[in-house]
Amino acid sequence: MKTIFLIKKKYSIVRPFIYKRPSISSINIKIFIFMLVQIFFLALYKSYNALILIGSCTLASFLLFISRYVSKKEPIYNIFGALIQGLFIGMLLPETYPPFTAACITIIVLLGVRYMSSNHTNIWVNAIAFSILCAWFIGKQYFPEYSITSEMLEMKNPSLSLIQNGTFPISPIDSTITGFLNQYIFKFLKVYVPEGYISFLWDSHSLIPAFRFNILTILSSIVLFSNDSIDWVVPSIFLFVYALLVRLFVPVFAGGTFNSGDIILALFSSGTLFTALFLLQWFGTTPTTRTGKILYSIFCGIIAFILVGAGTSSIGMVYTILLGNIFSAIVKVLETNAELRSVKKAGDFE
Repeated sequence: MKTIFLIKKKYSIVRPFIYKRPSISSINIKIFIFMLVQIFFLALYKSYNALILIGSCTLASFLLFISRYVSKKEPIYNIFGALIQGLFIGMLLPETYPPFTAACITIIVLLGVRYMSSNHTNIWVNAIAFSILCAWFIGKQYFPEYSITSEMLEMKNPSLSLIQNGTFPISPIDSTITGFLNQYIFKFLKVYVPEGYISFLWDSHSLIPAFRFNILTILSSIVLFSNDSIDWVVPSIFLFVYALLVRLFVPVFAGGTFNSGDIILALFSSGTLFTALFLLQWFGTTPTTRTGKILYSIFCGIIAFILVGAGTSSIGMVYTILLGNIFSAIVKVLETNAELRSVKKAGDFE
């Protein structure tokens, strides 16, 4: 019995903490699995160019990690973080982007950000977003652009116009699914869903892979929120602020009616959901206090409205993230100063 007691005492000293949330490593593994699901559907839909591009960026990030592992003895469990960075960079680039150029950008930016961070785990700037921005400046012509006229914005549902003119293709089984939902579900809510929306929400056929499977992104968010892998505060408030501004003011700028903006187009056409879930609160780039996170979310929502507007932007959310990083860095300084003042007052009181 004495031996058992000593063993228990030993391990209670080694592991004295109980973690309320999953570790960063376990979160990265879950995100990596969700990304593999999206890659599976890219393969299923024969998007081979996208797979090659994603593979090249992931390989570049992996090789960079291996070099750090050999030279700097970086912990091996960080490998999933490196793989996710490469995956995200590849998924946020148009599938027509040259793979070799994308791989070089990935290595240079990730290496530069790691150098600027002085080998700290986290840094205030999002390396993934910065990589996409560099790729955009180098090959802007590869990024897709959608044409939305002021006449479309005056309408209540410009997304429906884009569906009807073929910008967002309709799946052959869309009519069957839409008919079933209208007859057996939406009928009781006195709502009618036009044909094409199901296809748009499932696969927008965007050249940018991260913009395509929005339903998969929603399902991923449900799982990650349910086990506290990702904090719900930042993405929820950000999406609410951005969607509210789009709903209220976008048509007004085109001479349309107040409070008639197309939220579906805004949330599902520019990688908004993907960005809000996976990039907006990347490790180390958000404030630490609840008040700071709320301010950060509101700021990013306003910036997204200014830069992305009604939606269909291929680069607007990237600028939103980077400007949000700057705002977050300022908030962190204020948070640190407030903590120091609090500690000083406590010391004076004692």
